[in-house]
Amino acid sequence: MQLEKFVFGFLKSLLISGGVLLFLWVLVGSLMSSTAFMILGPFIMGPMMIGFWLIIVPITLFLTFATTDRSGTEILGALAVYPVLVAVFFGVRAMEEKRVQNDIEIARAALDPKYLQRKIDNPIGNIKTLALFGNDICSEDICAIALADGLAERVAILGRPPKTADNHNDDGPLKSETLWAVRSYRIAQGEPCLSLDSRHQVYRLQRVGLFGICIEQSNQQFALEDAILILDDDTGYVNRPNGLKGGDVSAAYEIKGRVTREIARWEAGALNWHGPREGARFKTIDFLRALTSSSPDSVQEAATLTLPQRIDAAYAGIGKTRIDLGAVVEYLRSAPEQNHRQAELDDKRVGRLRDLAEKGCPIKSNKVAPLSAVPPPTITTREASKNSDYVEECLRSYKRFVDWYFDAATALKF
Repeated sequence: MQLEKFVFGFLKSLLISGGVLLFLWVLVGSLMSSTAFMILGPFIMGPMMIGFWLIIVPITLFLTFATTDRSGTEILGALAVYPVLVAVFFGVRAMEEKRVQNDIEIARAALDPKYLQRKIDNPIGNIKTLALFGNDICSEDICAIALADGLAERVAILGRPPKTADNHNDDGPLKSETLWAVRSYRIAQGEPCLSLDSRHQVYRLQRVGLFGICIEQSNQQFALEDAILILDDDTGYVNRPNGLKGGDVSAAYEIKGRVTREIARWEAGALNWHGPREGARFKTIDFLRALTSSSPDSVQEAATLTLPQRIDAAYAGIGKTRIDLGAVVEYLRSAPEQNHRQAELDDKRVGRLRDLAEKGCPIKSNKVAPLSAVPPPTITTREASKNSDYVEECLRSYKRFVDWYFDAATALKF
């Protein structure tokens, strides 16, 4: 009878304690496999351990003793579970540490030292056709900057071949089939950049200080026979089976007909979710610059200009390309002296800034825009003809910038 009570107490305690611990093990295990936990882990492990001892343990003990008949033998059986669970815990922990170490060694063996170098041994030079995968409309750095700095003559966006089912591309861009471009972009100059056609984009360039050029879009589809494909961790197709985790990955592939061959790769991250980090963080555009061995960085050069110099650069673009005032305002607001508000400006720059507003906001209405209104999203010149309030919306952004940046005396000049 005493043995039976001991066993009943042991089994009841094992069912409750083991169930609680199993739930916590699964929960923490799923969290530890995520990038968020990898980043926040060092900050939340302490509170988690405190919560375990102050909340989980008392609840488990309460449930355990609430199910016993309070006899000494059954309580003894319930308490006997805990040494067993401690032994199991340390045994499983040792096995997990061995597994993690094994994963780290496998990942380390599969890691080419070149992946950690922030250089390309044999740069390929400027690219005739740069292929990208995704919903890029050339509003991201990799497309617009590659074109503006001459890293590529043309950027092609991959998509599904004509007359194919929606699931045709489930295997991604690294398949052994002919890759199709659904649209492409080039840099244009001169008359096309003054067109109201929305295919000629200026906003992405002017907001980082590039004037006098625009991006021309073509929706003609074509098969990619000769191109360089760039993929990064955002696509999900570039990761190796034993690659680094929780960092940056970029790879370049040479496309020759139906053959796609990897020619360069950079990685940064951890050998395992629990392992040490390897490699310095980087951006895809940095990888592309190293791949092409391109030295000009017009975006970086434009970022170093002072406010008067930025106004001069934007003013020099008048007559060469249509002016997107929203983009110009963004560029001016990010000037190095942006923290020195109430700036003064000479009369020449005041006049040039006023000219930029007149070119970027063609007068179509006599309504007065309220200065206190919140600036709206940027509207293209083509949309202006369809929106009677375009001028007011455009000038509102400009006036808020003037009030935010300059002292009262200078603001009155505008």
